[in-house]
Amino acid sequence: MCALKSTSLMELAMRCLVSLLFFLFIIATKFDCCIGHSPKALCREEEREALLSFKKGVDDPSNRLSSWVSDHEECCNWEGVLCHNTTGHVLKLNLRWKHRQYLDLSCNDFRRINIPKFFGSLSNLRYLNLSNAGFGGVIPHQLGNLSKLHYLDIRDSHYDYRNSLNVEDVEWISGLPFLEYLDMTNVNLNKASNWLHVMNKLHSLSVLLFSSCELLAIDPLPHVNFSSLITLDLSYNDLITSSFDWFVDLISLTTLNLASNEIHGEVPSGVRNMTSLRFLDLSDNNFVGSFPDWLFHITTLEHLDLRSHGFESNMFEGKLPHDIGNLTSITYLDLSFISLEGEVPRSLGNLCSFQLSNFSCYRPRKSLQFLSLGGNQLSGSFLNTLGECKSLEYLNLGMNRLSGPIPISLGGISSLRYVNIRENLFKGSLSTKHLANLTSLKSLDASSNLLTVQVSSNWTTPFQLTHLYLGSCLVGPAFPTWLQTQKNLQFLNMSYAGIIGVIPAWFWTRSYDEVDLSHNQITGSIPSLHSSYMYLGSNNFTGPLPQISSDMEELDLSNNMFYGSLSPMLCRRTKEENFMGDLDVSGNLLSGELPNCWMYWRELAMLNLGNNNLTGEIPISMRSIPAWMGKFNGKFIRFFPGSDETTHTPGLMVLLLHSNKFNGSIPLELCHLHSLQILDLRNNNLSGTIPRCFGNFSSMIKPSNSTFFPFNNGRNFGFQTKDTATAVMKGLGYEYENNLGLLTGIDLSSNKLSGGIPEELTSLHGLRLLNLSHNHLQGKIPVKIGAMTSLESLDLSTNRLSGFIPQGKIPSGTQLQGFSPFGFIGNPELCGAPLTDDCGEEYKPKTPIPDNDDTEDNGWIDIKWFSLGIPWGFVVGFWAIMAPLALKEARRHAYFRCLEEMKYKILGWCL
Repeated sequence: MCALKSTSLMELAMRCLVSLLFFLFIIATKFDCCIGHSPKALCREEEREALLSFKKGVDDPSNRLSSWVSDHEECCNWEGVLCHNTTGHVLKLNLRWKHRQYLDLSCNDFRRINIPKFFGSLSNLRYLNLSNAGFGGVIPHQLGNLSKLHYLDIRDSHYDYRNSLNVEDVEWISGLPFLEYLDMTNVNLNKASNWLHVMNKLHSLSVLLFSSCELLAIDPLPHVNFSSLITLDLSYNDLITSSFDWFVDLISLTTLNLASNEIHGEVPSGVRNMTSLRFLDLSDNNFVGSFPDWLFHITTLEHLDLRSHGFESNMFEGKLPHDIGNLTSITYLDLSFISLEGEVPRSLGNLCSFQLSNFSCYRPRKSLQFLSLGGNQLSGSFLNTLGECKSLEYLNLGMNRLSGPIPISLGGISSLRYVNIRENLFKGSLSTKHLANLTSLKSLDASSNLLTVQVSSNWTTPFQLTHLYLGSCLVGPAFPTWLQTQKNLQFLNMSYAGIIGVIPAWFWTRSYDEVDLSHNQITGSIPSLHSSYMYLGSNNFTGPLPQISSDMEELDLSNNMFYGSLSPMLCRRTKEENFMGDLDVSGNLLSGELPNCWMYWRELAMLNLGNNNLTGEIPISMRSIPAWMGKFNGKFIRFFPGSDETTHTPGLMVLLLHSNKFNGSIPLELCHLHSLQILDLRNNNLSGTIPRCFGNFSSMIKPSNSTFFPFNNGRNFGFQTKDTATAVMKGLGYEYENNLGLLTGIDLSSNKLSGGIPEELTSLHGLRLLNLSHNHLQGKIPVKIGAMTSLESLDLSTNRLSGFIPQGKIPSGTQLQGFSPFGFIGNPELCGAPLTDDCGEEYKPKTPIPDNDDTEDNGWIDIKWFSLGIPWGFVVGFWAIMAPLALKEARRHAYFRCLEEMKYKILGWCL
């Protein structure tokens, strides 16, 4: 019995031992298979592509990578590649490259995969270039294991907000003690607040490129260790500090780029010590104070850029100092739009002298090539010495107060490619003597001067222009036939140029990007148009509307004598999508009803058909202009083939149908134009009630701070775009310059609308202009109108409104009663301020309700206020004009310059 029990126990023990050994064998096998070759390992496609690109970027004299071929899809079985058996990730490369020092995978497309972590195992690398390779995601900290690295370039080709290269902490870079060159342009370093202190640990660093990295701040740096730095680029970030005390120790710096940040205060004084500086870009910041004339004592400077692109950036005080002549090594100088004043110093001519290069005793370097002083308040004459700048290619003196004739010496600079002298006080002639030797010229802008273009009709030009702007210069009376020789011309502005007569037929057969021939006396008809932007308004064109190409985006044919229907131009079907965004045919003799083909014009943002003879009802098909509005929240979405980017167009924002003969009711379908900001239906024969759904105009519901407008009503020519819109409300002009996105208004005046003022209109808290005058509206003014705090102009006059004028604040801080009484007169049953009639307990009308169809007097209130308004109107109007002229010299110059321009135009037309 005991023997049997003993045998059973031994068998049980043996079974347990065998089971344990089998379990340990399985565990060992599983563990062994986690790292190594395995037929079950699944190679990840993105890492396979990375390995193939890796192979292309290295030399393989021992042919160790022969198994790395695209036909062999299982990369985990390639020689030297160790993968995780479960995930398929490459964990390590065992290539036995003891002396591998160079790896370049730049200019590839890895489709935004992460940088492989196994790159950190190539411990002997001294050069690693992953720039513009299409990597994305977090940069692996394993790169910090490359302790022998001297050169690291991880810059991205562009910033991709969806999956950009980014770093949460740059501490791993401190593990690269021999690093000399580091480029992380377009890498998101927003979370790496310690970046400067980490860089300061790299004693050998000579080039640091952190452009467009979303850097926000710079922490104080008590001591500088990377004093061997030669190039520092922190441009296109969001730096706001002006504390750069550590600059004092960067005496070896030759390149400093701080462009396009938000740095406040004065230019860092530490730059004074950078006596070897050759490249300095401080443009588009918020520098203020006196102009740093000490910059002109850094005589090694070859490139200096202080320009401003906005009203709040780089506003310096003072004159252009005489010391500018010290920059004898300069080749690029941009001081545009930084509020400089005074005369141009004659020492500027010193910049044109030839010098021997600092790097060669025998090779002369080029002198000044780029000079931009535009957008300041500089005065004086055009310097003759600029004619000595024989290497000058770019010259911008536009938008200043320079005067006198254009020197003939300008024509001796055969290297000139770009000349801008627009918006000055230059006078005299611009002749072939100025232009005959400009064989390299591509762009000429002399617009808005008192110049007369004097060239013969058969002149043979020495150049081929792409841009020509002669607006407000006397070019006419004949259209310049020498333009036919300009085969590359794409941008042409000859507005206000005194051109009279017919344009040659060859001109209409060509395709341009932008053409502005407005405000001349051009006659004849137009067969077809092939340009993207065409402005022909305020001429004497006749005939039917021309055929237009589908790629036209803006067209202005206003104030001409075109006649006939809109249908031939708008209803011609094409295979291509129409991209028209701005169409203005107002002020013509067009007739007939509006066509029902608005579904072809879904990109329209502004439509102006005002002041014609159009009849009939407003078609409900106009709702199709902002297509798919509800589906995409008020925006069109256009996909471009071959691109991941999308553009958003806002739908119809401006609809001007005023001064026609439209009848019927206002279609409710207009309420689907959710993006509408300006609606002008005045001076028609519209009847019925004001649609309650007008309260659905989402662009008017909330006050807007955006100045975006999808079209350019100011002609996109020159350096500054000026968008201007004028909304006429009761004879008052409200002009919004450069901020058309802020303008919102509804004008339904001078129709036959009846019923009450819909209370839904009072929900439009972003509305600035409202004119409902000269209709048959009845009832009381909605009480909530006092909550429309953005309202600047309100006109309810000449209706049949009754009751008291509600209390309220329009706009904030201004009582509703503070509006002019002229906005309420002609409503005999209306009382309360600002009218003189007080509302008693029992309101009684003083006069019968007049028939608004009559043109007789609307009551003693009108006469009283009209009489009182005459003397006050004269006083206010007189001083509104004379006070600015008396107090501000700039306005006097502009006023008399305008008179001079009118004189030359009149003389040109008379001749």
